[in-house]
Amino acid sequence: MNQQTFSLSAKKRESNRHSARETRDESRVPAVVYGPESEPISISLDNSDILRTYREAGKSALIDLDIDGKNVKVLMHEISLHPVKNTIYHVDFYAVNLKNKTNVDVPLHFVGESNAIKNLGALFMKENEIVEIKCLPSEIPSGIDVDISQLENIGDQIMIKDLDLDREKYEILTDEEALICSAVAPKEEVLEDTAPAGLGEENEEGEGENKKDGDKEEESKEEKSE
Repeated sequence: MNQQTFSLSAKKRESNRHSARETRDESRVPAVVYGPESEPISISLDNSDILRTYREAGKSALIDLDIDGKNVKVLMHEISLHPVKNTIYHVDFYAVNLKNKTNVDVPLHFVGESNAIKNLGALFMKENEIVEIKCLPSEIPSGIDVDISQLENIGDQIMIKDLDLDREKYEILTDEEALICSAVAPKEEVLEDTAPAGLGEENEEGEGENKKDGDKEEESKEEKSE
């Protein structure tokens, strides 16, 4: 859960002179930095630098953003991807105050081994992989471990309230009754070619009765014609 700070360089972008399209044509990514204590700043980032940082840091890590020599502590607030190329299209950074707590989504890391899954044939079902917490920016964890060894029997569950967190440092904003994961029984296989016992016999008997009724009708017709 130790926090790691990442570094990233950016250049100011004059939005009225250099459009987002021109920025992308230069193999750079347009972005904006905003926060409660500063005016929005339009910037551009090197395409490969922001891609590497996003892969390593995700959206929960604190970033030292160097904007033309000025350092700003930020979090990646929103990432927009190109709908076709799946490349980073635009980034929103949130400038934080290190003295004030902030809301952040932190990924859950599933660790350990479950007896129910390994030995009882249970299926592992994940319902939540992210939890929203509130804490100081310097104490944002890179991830929170979920020990699935707690899933000892089929039907066992792990809830948000079961997370091992220091409640003095971290306030959980996600519903604490929300399910994180569970060990569920496998679905019973349904054999399509299996029919209820005696079904074939009943059909055969029904066919036989129909034949007898048909024979009687034919005999009756012959008697009338005579």
